[in-house]
Amino acid sequence: MDFTDGMQQASLPLGLSMGLTKDDKVVENYDKLTEYEKEQLIAQSKDVKSKDEMQQLIQKLNDGESMM
Repeated sequence: MDFTDGMQQASLPLGLSMGLTKDDKVVENYDKLTEYEKEQLIAQSKDVKSKDEMQQLIQKLNDGESMM
């Protein structure tokens, strides 16, 4: 899977990347995000300090919540 969507060599933090690969609904919701929302999600994921925080962020995406 390629989650860069045209961004110059953008790479997702490992925890976010792993979370995206575990659930088709999460991938579907990620694909629906605007470029700005994807950037916000990536920025938020870089600030995550624990596995639980990353799971909460992935759960937000799974639930279709805004990344703003």
